[in-house]
Amino acid sequence: MNMNYQMPTRGEATPAPMGGTFLNEPLPADVLAVQLVDQSNHKFKLSDLKGKTLVITNFLTSCQEICPMTTVNMRDIAASVDAAALTKEIEVLEITVDPKRDTPSRLSAYQDLFNDNRWSLVTGDAVGITKIWDFFGAPATREMMDASESMPMDWQTGKPNTYDMMHADLVVIVGPEGNWLWLDLGAPKTKSGVVPPVLNKFLSEQGKKNLISPQEPSWTVDAVLAALGQITGKDIPAAK
Repeated sequence: MNMNYQMPTRGEATPAPMGGTFLNEPLPADVLAVQLVDQSNHKFKLSDLKGKTLVITNFLTSCQEICPMTTVNMRDIAASVDAAALTKEIEVLEITVDPKRDTPSRLSAYQDLFNDNRWSLVTGDAVGITKIWDFFGAPATREMMDASESMPMDWQTGKPNTYDMMHADLVVIVGPEGNWLWLDLGAPKTKSGVVPPVLNKFLSEQGKKNLISPQEPSWTVDAVLAALGQITGKDIPAAK
């Protein structure tokens, strides 16, 4: 609930009680206008979602260290939003940092591993995706790697990957007026400590360590739901 929530003035930031930071920064028109497409080939722009509260995080489907856990958390957030009957008011989005490989069909195959479809996996062209993540302060850079660094092989193609995308890990909330209202940084800490079996096999040694005990700082489903509750004034308990 939002009994103690007061939106900061623009340019200011205040700590959120359950973690993360409240802020108030309008998304620029060029970010709102980026053409996006989801795992079902539905095309849209962030401006089309005005009127909804958005939970957004960054990820890539070729990640072996962090992103499978990010997706577990986003799935669980979406399940909680659905259980609270708030899907018409709150949208949960994972936006890739790797649009070259993350086509709609690959995003769809990745989501299928989680046996759920109550949130959106999103891609677009490289220029637009870069614009979004530059605004949120999490630009991604490509790092080339050889076959030995790519082990295990890709979960879908069975081939070694030739590059990784390096990026800061974060989750944000954008309000219905198109303002960036909350931010949390760090590795995702899951409640279950479980990822789909296919992706568990794909995790690197560091990824397996992160699954059991993520490095700090970290962010949780509970922190996101608490921030959502304060911003929207709705009670959003974690789904069972």
